[in-house]
Amino acid sequence: MRRLTCGCELALLVVTAATADEPAKLPKPQFNGPYFGKMPRAWVEVLKVDAERRTMTVRTKKGDEVEVPVRGDTELRVRDSWGDLTDYYPGQSVMLFVYHDADGKWAYPRAVQDEIQLMSGHKWWWTVDALDAAAGTLDLSRKEKDKEFKESFRVGSGTKVWKGERPEGIAALKVGDVVLFQTRFDKGEARRFAVELLDAKGLEAIKAGQQAKHRERLAASGLPAVVNDVEMLSGALTVSVQWEATDLARGIKPGAKVEVGAGDKGAWKFAAPVAESKGDGTRHKLLLVADPAAIARLKIGDEVRVFPPRP
Repeated sequence: MRRLTCGCELALLVVTAATADEPAKLPKPQFNGPYFGKMPRAWVEVLKVDAERRTMTVRTKKGDEVEVPVRGDTELRVRDSWGDLTDYYPGQSVMLFVYHDADGKWAYPRAVQDEIQLMSGHKWWWTVDALDAAAGTLDLSRKEKDKEFKESFRVGSGTKVWKGERPEGIAALKVGDVVLFQTRFDKGEARRFAVELLDAKGLEAIKAGQQAKHRERLAASGLPAVVNDVEMLSGALTVSVQWEATDLARGIKPGAKVEVGAGDKGAWKFAAPVAESKGDGTRHKLLLVADPAAIARLKIGDEVRVFPPRP
């Protein structure tokens, strides 16, 4: 009996030792495929934009009017670049990618994309099949694998056609042209109105214009960031710059001095040297060393603006 007991103890020790030698499988944040697959994607009509309250009111295809909050990490995509809430307008057709809660209800948008941005990203180019400028009608189609998609829009004097750096009128559009489009809904009209049509050169032009516009905003209002941590006694302040400004945040090097503030004209602002500057997924993380009295107003989760050193 004693031999059996010893044998069991020895076997247990061997198993325990082998287990101890195996590396522990630690949890690691990673892309959640099932959650992403269930994420609502909805083509909607913009009804109202409230930049001050940071909300967008939209109408779904079912006719429901929904007010959605726009948070700091919501990607606002406009004209194949980054944008601002004020870039969207009533009637505009946009796509919402929406985070959802445990009950499947909308929480807030992961992204708001205009038609140009979405189609450019997916390379959904359309061919002009028919155009009757006098009647104000336009027919488009595109093929994807074994499927064919068709769209019919209204056009008119308000339609801009981009084939270069400057827009032209509807007369510049020809049958056979390959284009992207941006449309809007008009009350009482079954078909959407084509606000803009653009070929590859036109896309380059409007993208460059939007990028320049966005950079001007960031220069004036600072890079949007969120407070990750505040350590009062050491003055350590960790912030993550949002994706829309990470290309500019990468240029901030350790040792440089930045300013942190609310971004509003005349609002509070303080300077702090940079201790660390590194990428953090789609964001860019900065560790700052600030005056404790200056960061006493901050708490984890606050949204701030970071002003890089001037060239």
